[in-house]
Amino acid sequence: MNRYRCVYGPAMALFGVIALVLSVILTIHSLSGMSLIGCVPGSSCAEVTGSRWSLLAGFLPVSSLAIGAYLALLVCILYLFFDFNAMVQKVLLALSTAVFLCCLWFIWLQAVKVKAFCPYCMSAHVCGILTAILAFLSTRDLIGKGVGRACGSGALLALAFIVIQLLSSPVYRAQAGRSDSALPIPDATISPVVGLKDAEHAIALLYDYRCSHCRTIHEFLDEAVVHFGGRVAFILCPTPLSSACNPYIPAGGEDRFAGSCELTRLALGLWKVGPEVFRVFDTWLFQAEGKDGWCPRSLEEASEKALELAEGRPMDEAWVSTYLSRTLELFGRTTAQGRSGIPRLVFGTSWIIPEADTPEGFIRAIETLLNSE
Repeated sequence: MNRYRCVYGPAMALFGVIALVLSVILTIHSLSGMSLIGCVPGSSCAEVTGSRWSLLAGFLPVSSLAIGAYLALLVCILYLFFDFNAMVQKVLLALSTAVFLCCLWFIWLQAVKVKAFCPYCMSAHVCGILTAILAFLSTRDLIGKGVGRACGSGALLALAFIVIQLLSSPVYRAQAGRSDSALPIPDATISPVVGLKDAEHAIALLYDYRCSHCRTIHEFLDEAVVHFGGRVAFILCPTPLSSACNPYIPAGGEDRFAGSCELTRLALGLWKVGPEVFRVFDTWLFQAEGKDGWCPRSLEEASEKALELAEGRPMDEAWVSTYLSRTLELFGRTTAQGRSGIPRLVFGTSWIIPEADTPEGFIRAIETLLNSE
């Protein structure tokens, strides 16, 4: 009892309060769009907080459920300061088991599904794990079948949440917006296009060559063209998320997309060399595999590949600058409508930022965009 009051209890309360405060902040951010320091467009944080995994059933912030879990934990922790009741210890153990497993689940989602990390989320998860570990240590003197049942109940609770999230998660999630005036979408007849240049619906696709989600979407383009029977085409608009050339990305801090400006200029330069050369290079940029899966091409190897494909033919730098300026203007005009990232689809006066990891989800996002006009 004394060790709990002097060591375990205060430490659990501290970590639990930190996790609770962070969960409240994330919930407010999700519901109101309140800005968070470091959660700017293009940041790893924005990718996580804007992902479909941040919501349960597509509308309820998972951080709001964390608020309830941490409040329940804190009630048990504070109660045990006054009465080291065995039943309350078992409840604490069950809740701690559930929190521990759910924190591991969300860390896995960030690492494997979203492929980005949110410092606010990770801090809350680490505090939750530490709280759970301390709870295990503080209740290790409990004996009897009740301990196993408590842990089992917590594990079942966590499993139920994970199953519900998997089953209720939509095939895609998207941020969307509309402009009050015409958007500067490039002309499909003189731009890089996947599909027919005279397709009924020409959709501008904004993407970055150092973006893993953009790589995923790229794999679905040909399938989407076939699905819509050639009525849809994608105008390719490489859009660097590096503050080195994108004036709409705040400077300062780590540039996660450093080098994307140069990669974009190389790709667009090859378009003027020849459309077929551009398509080879564009595809090649998204094909690199590292020990942990896909990894962006380095600027050095991309430059060598571009020289090889150009075969001494000149690149029209003036056209590249003009096209890139228009793409960045399109990015800025659609970013001004709210929180955003890429890949981004723009059609007419509407835009959508889909998070889809299946062709079906991507096609659903396109249908939503077309129906919005």
